[in-house]
Formats: sequence, C-alpha cells, structure tokens
Amino acid sequence: MTKQEYLMYKQADHMAILYEYYKERFNKNKHKPFLHRKEFDTFATMAMDVNRVYENVTNHYDAVFNVIQLADKEGRIIKTY
Repeated sequence: MTKQEYLMYKQADHMAILYEYYKERFNKNKHKPFLHRKEFDTFATMAMDVNRVYENVTNHYDAVFNVIQLADKEGRIIKTY
C-alpha cells in the first residue's frame, strides 16, 4: 500500500486499511486460512473491537508514512499530508 492509497482509504474505506495490514502481517506458515476481503470484513466485525484496532493500525501507518494532519482550533481535520 502506498501513502496515497492509505490516505484515500483513510477517508473512504477504513476496513481496507485493516485488510491491507492483515495481508502484510499474514504468515502462511503460522496462519490458516488466508481470508479474502469479504470474509475478513465479516470476521473482523464479529471477533474484534474494530474501532480500537483501526486506531492502532492507523497510528502505525501514520508513523510509517509520516502522515501530518492540519487541524483547526476545534480539532477538525483540514488537510492531511
């Protein structure tokens, strides 16, 4: 996943970020079976606190991609770089 893809997913498709993280971390020697996107979405929403996981994963990718967010005085995001 590129930085541009990540920023696009962050605005439009939060589950895509989680799925990309899952694909990066999947180890076929340790984990089975590999879940396709729809299977992953179903499993994730049933088995974990998606909001907490999303926050942790986005913190990881924000650091990896050196994402900077510009916010107004009320904390609303104006621009993401």
